[in-house]
Amino acid sequence: MTFFQFSVPRWVMPTLAVLWLTPAVSVAQTECDRPAIDEREALIRLALDCNGAQQALDARWRSQQYRTEASGRLDDPKLMLGVAPQTFGDERLDDGYIVELSQPLPWPGILSLRKQAADAQTDAWQARLQQGQVNLAKQIRLAYAQWLYHRQLLSINQRHQTLWQEFLAVVHVKYAAGTSTKSAVLQATHEHHLLQQEAIELRAMIERDISELKRLGNLDKRTRLDINETLPVTQLATEQWNAALASLEQQPLMQGLNASIRQKAHEVSLAEKDRYPTFNVSARYNSLWMNDEQRWVVGVGFNLPFDLGKRRSHEDSLRTEQMALRWEQQDLQVQLREILIQAHSHWQQAKDVYGLYQQDLLPLAEENLTTARDEYQSGSGDFLSLLTAQRQLLSTQRKAEQALRDQFAQFAQLLAASGVVFEADLHYSSERAQENSLERKLKRSQAHRQEEIHHD
Repeated sequence: MTFFQFSVPRWVMPTLAVLWLTPAVSVAQTECDRPAIDEREALIRLALDCNGAQQALDARWRSQQYRTEASGRLDDPKLMLGVAPQTFGDERLDDGYIVELSQPLPWPGILSLRKQAADAQTDAWQARLQQGQVNLAKQIRLAYAQWLYHRQLLSINQRHQTLWQEFLAVVHVKYAAGTSTKSAVLQATHEHHLLQQEAIELRAMIERDISELKRLGNLDKRTRLDINETLPVTQLATEQWNAALASLEQQPLMQGLNASIRQKAHEVSLAEKDRYPTFNVSARYNSLWMNDEQRWVVGVGFNLPFDLGKRRSHEDSLRTEQMALRWEQQDLQVQLREILIQAHSHWQQAKDVYGLYQQDLLPLAEENLTTARDEYQSGSGDFLSLLTAQRQLLSTQRKAEQALRDQFAQFAQLLAASGVVFEADLHYSSERAQENSLERKLKRSQAHRQEEIHHD
């Protein structure tokens, strides 16, 4: 007797039809080849759609969704065919064969647990996707801040080059009149050349900054960044800050860890159900039996899970992993809270420093240079005082731009620490936190009333 056994998936024929009628899957066309970008938020949105790493996370999340759709279903039925070769061609005997169809049936509740575990894994991948968006938006903002910072430094450099050209003309006139020294002419020329060198370096930095933005956004090399604006002074309302602190559980990292904990809980339940037998129903037709009443056989089979030791060890392993995830959850919650508080502190510090430069230090440095220039031209001041005042103004302007960049960069870190992609998401978190607060107050009020009724 020769036997042939194989599985018969239920989806074989429909899938073949779909593959025959459906063209090959292609990557969707996006706006990644836009010729120009003129807005910061548009750059971030475009990067979220075009960044290769982000698209890979999106594809993996969708792949897990397909796996989830396929989970929670019965295993494929099995078909067994057996023939008796020596009966073929023998006129004395009928052709002998056996046909058996069987279907494995798991213990009740196992399919539902498999589906729930797959759903939790899908949620974990979705959280990874959202965290990838948060990180990418932060990188875009940081690179954008560095680009505009170097552009502002170049603008300051050009203004001071123009200023030194005016100073050189004054120094040459005073030197020709005998009221200034040759060293002043040489020093003024040297300062002008240093600014020219800095301008060369800044133009190269700007080019590299643009290249970094295009890399993050997966933009075409011909794409132009026509964003003509300065870095804004960021603002954060008190209710937004309180909402960010109250929304730690909604952050993608926490959501992903919670999904992993749910998945592990379902795996523990599945391991516990592995202690129970699984069934297999079957129907067989055997033509070798002489009596027609004996040719059809219907039966049921099941495994015997006698080895409880290996199952108990597997359950203990899963429960230990579950405990580790809970400890990680506790640690992550503290970590997210403190990182958020530290990011807020850094942002507030940078913002206060920038306000100090704008209100006091910059006006003082500009007035100092104006006074030194007037005194030098009138002959009551020396060239060293003029040089010192110009250097102080240049340094103060650079540090003011650095403070402006730092407060924007720290705000980008604050947004990422809050687990949001766009600043508008903070407004949504604030509104959601207020709704949750009202809902909690309502529940407490209802519970208090029920206690009073019960007491009465």
